Amino acid sequence: MQQRLRNRIHSLACLLLSAASLSAHAVDYSLSGYGTIGYAQSDQENAYQRYIDKDGGFKRDTVLGAQLSARLSPDWSATVQAKLAPASDSDQDVKAMLSWAFLSYRPTDDWLLRAGKLRIPFYLHSENADVGTTFTAARLPIEVYSTAATVDFIGASFAKTWLMKESELVLDGYWGKAKDASWRFYARDTNAAPTQLTPDGRPGEFFAKLNTKSGGLRLSLNQGGNTFLMGIHRADTTPRGSPDLGPSTYVPVPAAPFGTLYIPKPDSNALEITTTTAHLGASIDLGNGFRTTGEYVRRKNSGSTLAPDSKGFYLTLQKQVGQWTPYLTYAKLTTKNRDLYQAINTAQPSSSPYYGFERNLADVMVVYDQHSWALGTSYAVDSKSKIKAEWSVVQTGVASSFVDASPGGESGDQRINVFSLSYNFTF
Repeated sequence: MQQRLRNRIHSLACLLLSAASLSAHAVDYSLSGYGTIGYAQSDQENAYQRYIDKDGGFKRDTVLGAQLSARLSPDWSATVQAKLAPASDSDQDVKAMLSWAFLSYRPTDDWLLRAGKLRIPFYLHSENADVGTTFTAARLPIEVYSTAATVDFIGASFAKTWLMKESELVLDGYWGKAKDASWRFYARDTNAAPTQLTPDGRPGEFFAKLNTKSGGLRLSLNQGGNTFLMGIHRADTTPRGSPDLGPSTYVPVPAAPFGTLYIPKPDSNALEITTTTAHLGASIDLGNGFRTTGEYVRRKNSGSTLAPDSKGFYLTLQKQVGQWTPYLTYAKLTTKNRDLYQAINTAQPSSSPYYGFERNLADVMVVYDQHSWALGTSYAVDSKSKIKAEWSVVQTGVASSFVDASPGGESGDQRINVFSLSYNFTF
């Protein structure tokens, strides 16, 4: 399925470029690129955000991309953007992938229509999240920027613009499908129970591959250097390559003499999870070089209590001082299923024959309970390059699926210091 999707995207890209070549004498081409060479290291053995651990490495933040744009006429244009980055469905692979491949039509100055592979208009930095020179932080807060059901989609979008006195109001809308999405899980212990978390039964990461249908609206206001936005999005997620998404919930049953045992509820397989997400964001110029930026996301799910029904936000204060821009960020993410996770994770003592079974059930829940502080700075070498450095402190509560717990260990009650250094450029 993934290969067929790649072939379709490749065919679309070839079609767009072929269309441009038919009228090459009237086509205006432009080629640009971007990249980040980023190093991150923590003070813990356990991996955080898949790649950050005590050994350090470049895999978490490093990305390289290029974009080819072709203006076919005053109304029509085509864009193809490719990037090289860690795969979304493997912790070992680095893949080349198409981020964008779309055709644009602007019938009037205030309307823009697009079709192809597109980025969802969601966060303040959705469209430019891979381009590190366009924002100050070493990395965008994962407590918010991980909450979209999918980042890219194949479909159509529109943008309607209203120009007012000293301001601009834009309504973005989209609908499409994504067939390369996945949820990542991490099995802490040897898989002795019949949950089949990993194919070989050993601890480690595993991925549930998903199909997603998504649509939404975003309204943004740009006024005097300030940006305000709000959006509503809906996504329907179904499994790809498996009959269901697993149980929708667990129920407690007596298990004397070991107390309570949690088991999947009979006939509760989740065939589809519907996620409705509301989003608010603002970036405000406070004067004298100060700027504050914040975003809030409320995500609600139906179809499974094990999926990440969550609240997340961050708030950043920064000040530009010449070429330097120091900043301070606080972020937090919590999910509604924390109590259920805690009950299952602690239901059985280590001496119980059900101990491994219960921990494996807990591992197939997507649960977040964490907050973080980040103190950093960026230095603008010139208009096309930045150097960034950051120290962040992450504190987990009950648990966090961003942390790979060690065998016999927990992802909760962890304090993780992360040090990051990156060079970001465009060309």
